[in-house]
Amino acid sequence: MPVDIKELTEGWLELESDPGLFTLLLEDFGVKGVQVEEIYDLNKPLDSPVYGFIFLFRWVEERRSRRKVVEQTETFVKDEDVVNNIFFAQQMVPNSCATHALISILLNCPTIHLGETLQRLKAHTHGMSPENKGWAIGNTPELACAHNSHAMPQAKRRLEKSSGVSTGRFTGRGEAFHFVSFVPIGSRLYELDGLKPFPIDHGPCNDQDWTDKFRNVIQDRLDV
Repeated sequence: MPVDIKELTEGWLELESDPGLFTLLLEDFGVKGVQVEEIYDLNKPLDSPVYGFIFLFRWVEERRSRRKVVEQTETFVKDEDVVNNIFFAQQMVPNSCATHALISILLNCPTIHLGETLQRLKAHTHGMSPENKGWAIGNTPELACAHNSHAMPQAKRRLEKSSGVSTGRFTGRGEAFHFVSFVPIGSRLYELDGLKPFPIDHGPCNDQDWTDKFRNVIQDRLDV
């Protein structure tokens, strides 16, 4: 059956921030041996292998204004060869940031069993620009269907008229939330945010200390 691309890209629904739901979503993607767990204490030891972190924050205008000050000190990676050869996708489709955050980690970890859908996406988008990677995610029927199968029953599409891109999740009070990924790639810690034009490089790390580096980065962020 042919797919209506316009309907597909505009039909993504909001998801609750629920680690159990995210784990089910990974299974629907075809990923094996990976689960999502919520962290309540940044100082608590991590017993299992960690592939990446997803940071969820409330998206409000006041915070966005404060973030402008922080962004002046952030190191955006603008080298086209570097950016195109990691999996960083701009969020081109409304309400898709939860799936974006998961995929940003999965497709940058070579040891994860991705399954057919994500393996095909990774191969198809190799070397593409972040914008085209974002469109590729939005135009993959298997991802859209899996994503929407876990949407809130009362979820309704909310498209931001100004840009066509909303964040990722809304509460009943109209509060917007957004998901951002942190993942080690090539011995450096990257922040991958689909609403920004480039990845953010948080500096060198290794397999042993990268989680500590993330803790420091996120603690500084929370102190702003």
